[in-house]
Amino acid sequence: MSLLSPSALINFASSDPGYGKNEELWSEILPGLWMGGTADRDELAAGSPTPHIKPNHFDTVVTLYGHAKPVDWYVKELRLAFYDHNEVDVDHHDLRQLVTSAHRDWQQGKRVLVRCQAGWNRSGLIMALILIKDGLTPSQAIDLIRNKRSDRALCNRSFVNWLLTEATGVLEETTLLPAA
Repeated sequence: MSLLSPSALINFASSDPGYGKNEELWSEILPGLWMGGTADRDELAAGSPTPHIKPNHFDTVVTLYGHAKPVDWYVKELRLAFYDHNEVDVDHHDLRQLVTSAHRDWQQGKRVLVRCQAGWNRSGLIMALILIKDGLTPSQAIDLIRNKRSDRALCNRSFVNWLLTEATGVLEETTLLPAA
């Protein structure tokens, strides 16, 4: 099964009747690297067990929203659910593993989606870390995300402050084990 073209993928995401935020469900930040939210029909509470994201959409999906349905068979999914609130309280080891795996897949030519619920903050945080790992400064990553995704992206000031002050150091840490 071949991947949908970027324009076909945007059309597919635009057809989601439940998203309702006057923007696309998913946005391409850089070629092959996408950021977005979770469709209403793709939440665990929705009636149908059929996954919304299929192998012709993405190769790898990073899911940060705990109520999102799993993706379809033959799509690699990395899940790390955490809250969009006033602190970044995710284990740094887990965060680095997630970012490293998503970045590696993208660099190998795989189409990668980073998704949360609305597609603004949690996905913005992880997307920024992937971009920083790729060589952008935190400020450049934040600006690119807001330009390509939405001016509402990374509206969580705590996440932005964390990216500006701590992200680079966290990505450089070399611990081998998660925090106890």
